[in-house]
Amino acid sequence: VFIRELVPYDESVNPNQIELTGFICKEPIYRTTPFKREICDVLIAVNRSYNKSDYLPCIAWGRNAKYVSSLNVGDKLSMTGRIQSRIYQKKIGDELVEKVAYEISLSKIIYDNVTTADNTVYDYVNNYYAN
Repeated sequence: VFIRELVPYDESVNPNQIELTGFICKEPIYRTTPFKREICDVLIAVNRSYNKSDYLPCIAWGRNAKYVSSLNVGDKLSMTGRIQSRIYQKKIGDELVEKVAYEISLSKIIYDNVTTADNTVYDYVNNYYAN
């Protein structure tokens, strides 16, 4: 991930918070856990310099999960969340192998683009119209 600017931050407020703006690049996968929690996995492409992108796995919970599952590939989102890791087991051949997954657990999601009647797209995050 490319960082454009670092600013001093009071870690006592929230030491693990990330804000991203990116595009859905894979159809969201909505499911229910064995404990009946609604979740939605979504892969986000975040642009960076030199026409490169980072592809970040994200997970939304509850009503955010339902909302994200209704969105489409190419939709632009602004998100706030935290980076988390989890351990899972994967069967490789006859063996169970322990793996670690890193993902962004989303707490706030804003749909960025709204198309007006004249097909102009308004970018809410950057506050401008684009054609």
